[in-house]
Amino acid sequence: MSNLIKAEIFKLQRNKTFWVIFGSVTGLSALLHFLIITDWWMVQGTAFDSAGLSELNALSTFTVPLFFNLIVSTLAGFFISIEFSDSGVIKNQMISGNKRSQIFIAKYLVFSLGAIIVTILIPLVTAVIVVILFGHGDILNPSNMMYLGRVYSLFILQFLGYTAIMVLLAIITEDSGKTIIFSILFTIVMFAVEKLVKTPFIELLYEHTIFYQFSDVFKFTMTNGEIIKSILVGVVSLIVIMLCGVFIINRKEIK
Repeated sequence: MSNLIKAEIFKLQRNKTFWVIFGSVTGLSALLHFLIITDWWMVQGTAFDSAGLSELNALSTFTVPLFFNLIVSTLAGFFISIEFSDSGVIKNQMISGNKRSQIFIAKYLVFSLGAIIVTILIPLVTAVIVVILFGHGDILNPSNMMYLGRVYSLFILQFLGYTAIMVLLAIITEDSGKTIIFSILFTIVMFAVEKLVKTPFIELLYEHTIFYQFSDVFKFTMTNGEIIKSILVGVVSLIVIMLCGVFIINRKEIK
C-alpha cells in the first residue's frame, strides 16, 4: 500500500496539469486578495465579513462548489481518468498484484492531497501573505485564528467527501472530458436543489449533505450540536462514497 501511495505521489509531482492549476490558482488568489485589500473590488456579506475578516473576503470564492469544482474536476480528469486510457496504467497496477481496493484508496488519498493543496491551502496561504504584506497582519489574532482553524477543519472534512465523488466519477467515465462535464452537471443539480426546491423533505435531506455544510461551517458561531452534526455528515458521507468506489472498481471491467 505504501508503495502505491509513493507511486501516486510521484505521478502527481510529474503531472503537468497539477502544476498549471497550482500556478493559476496562486496567481488568481493573489490578484483577488490584492483587489479586495486595495478596495478595487468590493465584496460584502460573506462569512468572513461576519467574523471581522473582510480582508479575507476573496477566500469565499474558493469555498463555492460551482467554482472549486472547476479546479477539482480538471485535476481528477487529467490525473485519474487518463489512467484508464490506452496507456494501461490501471491494468498494469493490477497485474502487479495490487488489490483494486488498495489502488482506489491510494489514488483517492494522493488526489485529495493535491486537491486540498490547490483549492484550500494555496488560497489560504496567499491570503495570509498578502494581508501581512499590506499591513493588515493584526487581524490574524488568536480569536480569528481559532475561527479559521475551526471552519477550515470542518470544510476540509466535507471536501474529502467531494474529492471521493470526483474520483468515483473519474473511474466511471474513464475520460477526462466526461469527468469534468458530469461533475459540473452534478454540482449544478445540487446548487439547483439548494436554491429552487422548497419541499420540506428534500430540504431536510439536503441539510444533511456535504454541499449544505460547505457554507454552513463558515458561520461565525456554531453550537456544539452543529459542529457534531457537521462532523457526522462529513464522516458518514466519506465512508459511504468510499464504499461505493471500492464496490464499483472491484466490478469494473479493465481493458
